[in-house]
Amino acid sequence: MTVDSQPGSHSTTREIEEYLVQLDPSEIGKWTSDEVCSQFLERIQFAYLIENFKVNNISGKVLLMIEERNLIEMGVSVIGDRLMILSYLKLLKKKKVEADKMATLWQGETPATGIQYSEDCGQCCAKIICPCCITRKMWRITGQGIFYRIVPPCAWFTTVRQEYVDFRFLKDMELRTRNTFGCCCQTHELLMFADQKGELKGQWKRG
Repeated sequence: MTVDSQPGSHSTTREIEEYLVQLDPSEIGKWTSDEVCSQFLERIQFAYLIENFKVNNISGKVLLMIEERNLIEMGVSVIGDRLMILSYLKLLKKKKVEADKMATLWQGETPATGIQYSEDCGQCCAKIICPCCITRKMWRITGQGIFYRIVPPCAWFTTVRQEYVDFRFLKDMELRTRNTFGCCCQTHELLMFADQKGELKGQWKRG
Protein backbone atom coordinates (compact mmCIF):
# COMPACT_ATOMS: atom_id res chain seq x y z
CA MET A 1 0.00 0.00 0.00
CA THR A 2 1.47 3.34 -1.08
CA VAL A 3 0.49 6.52 0.74
CA ASP A 4 1.67 9.89 -0.55
CA SER A 5 -0.18 12.37 1.67
CA GLN A 6 1.60 14.34 4.36
CA PRO A 7 0.27 14.10 7.95
CA GLY A 8 -0.89 17.14 9.86
CA SER A 9 1.35 18.31 12.70
CA HIS A 10 0.20 19.59 16.09
CA SER A 11 3.32 18.93 18.15
CA THR A 12 6.79 20.29 17.67
CA THR A 13 9.68 17.96 16.92
CA ARG A 14 11.15 18.73 20.32
CA GLU A 15 7.93 17.75 22.11
CA ILE A 16 7.79 14.49 20.19
CA GLU A 17 11.42 13.69 20.99
CA GLU A 18 10.84 14.44 24.69
CA TYR A 19 7.91 12.03 24.66
CA LEU A 20 9.94 9.28 22.97
CA VAL A 21 12.93 9.46 25.32
CA GLN A 22 10.58 9.00 28.27
CA LEU A 23 9.28 5.68 26.94
CA ASP A 24 10.44 2.47 28.60
CA PRO A 25 12.26 0.29 26.00
CA SER A 26 11.22 -2.90 27.80
CA GLU A 27 7.57 -1.88 27.49
CA ILE A 28 7.90 -0.93 23.82
CA GLY A 29 8.97 -4.49 23.05
CA LYS A 30 5.65 -5.71 24.45
CA TRP A 31 3.48 -3.42 22.34
CA THR A 32 0.88 -4.96 20.07
CA SER A 33 0.28 -3.67 16.57
CA ASP A 34 -2.56 -1.47 17.86
CA GLU A 35 -0.36 -0.03 20.60
CA VAL A 36 2.38 0.78 18.08
CA CYS A 37 -0.19 2.81 16.18
CA SER A 38 -1.56 4.63 19.22
CA GLN A 39 1.66 5.08 21.21
CA PHE A 40 4.04 5.72 18.33
CA LEU A 41 2.47 6.62 14.99
CA GLU A 42 -0.23 8.88 16.37
CA ARG A 43 2.13 10.56 18.82
CA ILE A 44 4.71 11.37 16.13
CA GLN A 45 1.94 12.73 13.86
CA PHE A 46 2.01 9.93 11.30
CA ALA A 47 -1.42 8.47 11.95
CA TYR A 48 -2.03 8.29 8.19
CA LEU A 49 0.29 5.26 8.13
CA ILE A 50 -1.72 3.26 10.67
CA GLU A 51 -3.20 0.97 8.03
CA ASN A 52 0.23 0.30 6.55
CA PHE A 53 1.60 -0.73 9.94
CA LYS A 54 -1.41 -2.88 10.83
CA VAL A 55 -1.38 -4.71 7.49
CA ASN A 56 2.28 -5.56 8.05
CA ASN A 57 1.69 -6.57 11.68
CA ILE A 58 4.25 -4.18 13.13
CA SER A 59 4.48 -4.97 16.84
CA GLY A 60 6.70 -3.15 19.32
CA LYS A 61 9.50 -5.68 18.91
CA VAL A 62 9.37 -5.37 15.13
CA LEU A 63 9.18 -1.58 15.35
CA LEU A 64 12.67 -1.48 16.89
CA MET A 65 14.00 -3.52 13.94
CA ILE A 66 12.64 -1.32 11.16
CA GLU A 67 15.07 0.16 8.62
CA GLU A 68 14.49 2.45 5.64
CA ARG A 69 14.10 -0.40 3.16
CA ASN A 70 11.31 -1.80 5.33
CA LEU A 71 9.44 1.51 5.21
CA ILE A 72 9.78 1.53 1.42
CA GLU A 73 8.41 -2.02 1.26
CA MET A 74 5.52 -0.91 3.46
CA GLY A 75 4.62 1.80 0.96
CA VAL A 76 5.97 4.92 2.70
CA SER A 77 6.95 6.70 -0.49
CA VAL A 78 7.60 10.22 0.82
CA ILE A 79 11.33 10.54 1.51
CA GLY A 80 10.85 13.24 4.14
CA ASP A 81 8.39 11.06 6.05
CA ARG A 82 10.75 8.11 5.99
CA LEU A 83 13.63 10.21 7.30
CA MET A 84 11.52 11.65 10.12
CA ILE A 85 10.24 8.22 11.16
CA LEU A 86 13.79 6.85 11.08
CA SER A 87 15.05 9.73 13.22
CA TYR A 88 12.37 8.99 15.83
CA LEU A 89 13.15 5.28 15.68
CA LYS A 90 16.83 6.09 16.19
CA LEU A 91 15.93 7.67 19.54
CA LEU A 92 14.03 4.56 20.62
CA LYS A 93 16.82 2.24 19.50
CA LYS A 94 19.44 4.32 21.30
CA LYS A 95 17.35 4.23 24.47
CA LYS A 96 17.06 0.44 24.17
CA VAL A 97 20.83 0.01 23.74
CA GLU A 98 21.44 2.13 26.83
CA ALA A 99 18.84 0.18 28.81
CA ASP A 100 20.38 -3.14 27.74
CA LYS A 101 23.80 -1.96 28.89
CA MET A 102 22.48 -0.98 32.30
CA ALA A 103 20.32 -4.09 32.76
CA THR A 104 21.46 -6.24 35.71
CA LEU A 105 23.10 -9.47 34.53
CA TRP A 106 24.04 -10.65 38.02
CA GLN A 107 23.94 -9.28 41.52
CA GLY A 108 24.98 -10.61 44.87
CA GLU A 109 26.80 -9.99 48.12
CA THR A 110 30.21 -11.06 49.32
CA PRO A 111 31.35 -12.67 51.45
CA ALA A 112 28.49 -15.15 51.09
CA THR A 113 27.35 -17.35 53.94
CA GLY A 114 29.08 -20.67 54.49
CA ILE A 115 32.53 -21.83 55.59
CA GLN A 116 33.71 -22.26 51.99
CA TYR A 117 33.18 -18.55 51.38
CA SER A 118 35.21 -17.38 54.36
CA GLU A 119 38.83 -16.25 54.37
CA ASP A 120 39.58 -17.85 57.71
CA CYS A 121 38.02 -19.14 60.92
CA GLY A 122 37.80 -15.61 62.31
CA GLN A 123 35.70 -14.33 59.44
CA CYS A 124 33.52 -17.45 59.49
CA CYS A 125 32.76 -16.97 63.17
CA ALA A 126 32.19 -13.24 62.71
CA LYS A 127 29.61 -13.89 59.99
CA ILE A 128 27.69 -16.13 62.38
CA ILE A 129 28.09 -14.21 65.65
CA CYS A 130 28.25 -10.60 64.43
CA PRO A 131 27.46 -10.19 60.70
CA CYS A 132 27.82 -6.40 60.94
CA CYS A 133 31.44 -6.81 62.10
CA ILE A 134 32.75 -7.74 58.64
CA THR A 135 33.17 -5.69 55.49
CA ARG A 136 30.57 -6.57 52.86
CA LYS A 137 30.38 -5.80 49.16
CA MET A 138 27.15 -5.55 47.19
CA TRP A 139 27.79 -6.40 43.54
CA ARG A 140 25.81 -5.58 40.41
CA ILE A 141 27.15 -6.56 37.00
CA THR A 142 25.66 -4.97 33.88
CA GLY A 143 26.54 -4.97 30.20
CA GLN A 144 28.44 -1.73 30.76
CA GLY A 145 30.48 -2.47 33.84
CA ILE A 146 30.64 -3.60 37.44
CA PHE A 147 29.03 -1.64 40.25
CA TYR A 148 29.80 -2.46 43.86
CA ARG A 149 29.00 -0.90 47.19
CA ILE A 150 31.43 -1.38 50.07
CA VAL A 151 29.77 -1.54 53.47
CA PRO A 152 32.40 -1.30 56.25
CA PRO A 153 31.98 -3.04 59.64
CA CYS A 154 29.39 -1.30 61.80
CA ALA A 155 28.37 0.87 58.80
CA TRP A 156 26.34 3.24 60.97
CA PHE A 157 29.62 4.67 62.26
CA THR A 158 31.40 4.84 58.90
CA THR A 159 30.76 5.83 55.30
CA VAL A 160 29.36 3.40 52.75
CA ARG A 161 31.48 3.70 49.61
CA GLN A 162 30.31 3.00 46.05
CA GLU A 163 32.63 2.10 43.20
CA TYR A 164 32.26 1.42 39.48
CA VAL A 165 34.50 -0.34 36.95
CA ASP A 166 33.75 0.32 33.29
CA PHE A 167 34.47 -2.74 31.13
CA ARG A 168 36.30 -0.46 28.69
CA PHE A 169 38.97 0.16 31.34
CA LEU A 170 39.21 -3.39 32.65
CA LYS A 171 42.82 -4.39 32.04
CA ASP A 172 43.19 -7.83 33.55
CA MET A 173 41.61 -10.47 35.78
CA GLU A 174 43.48 -12.97 37.90
CA LEU A 175 42.12 -16.00 39.73
CA ARG A 176 44.06 -16.97 42.84
CA THR A 177 43.56 -20.10 44.91
CA ARG A 178 44.80 -20.63 48.45
CA ASN A 179 44.21 -23.09 51.25
CA THR A 180 42.31 -22.07 54.38
CA PHE A 181 41.30 -23.68 57.65
CA GLY A 182 44.55 -25.61 57.94
CA CYS A 183 44.48 -26.74 54.32
CA CYS A 184 41.03 -28.27 54.75
CA CYS A 185 39.35 -25.86 52.32
CA GLN A 186 40.27 -23.71 49.37
CA THR A 187 39.34 -20.11 48.72
CA HIS A 188 39.23 -18.76 45.18
CA GLU A 189 39.84 -15.05 44.86
CA LEU A 190 39.12 -13.20 41.62
CA LEU A 191 41.10 -9.97 41.31
CA MET A 192 40.10 -7.32 38.78
CA PHE A 193 42.51 -4.65 37.60
CA ALA A 194 41.23 -1.52 35.89
CA ASP A 195 43.12 1.26 34.15
CA GLN A 196 41.74 3.88 36.53
CA LYS A 197 44.53 5.44 38.60
CA GLY A 198 46.30 2.09 38.26
CA GLU A 199 44.64 0.61 41.32
CA LEU A 200 42.78 -2.56 42.13
CA LYS A 201 39.11 -1.69 41.78
CA GLY A 202 37.39 -4.78 43.05
CA GLN A 203 37.64 -8.38 44.16
CA TRP A 204 35.47 -11.14 45.53
CA LYS A 205 36.13 -14.51 47.07
CA ARG A 206 34.41 -17.76 46.37
CA GLY A 207 35.00 -21.17 47.82
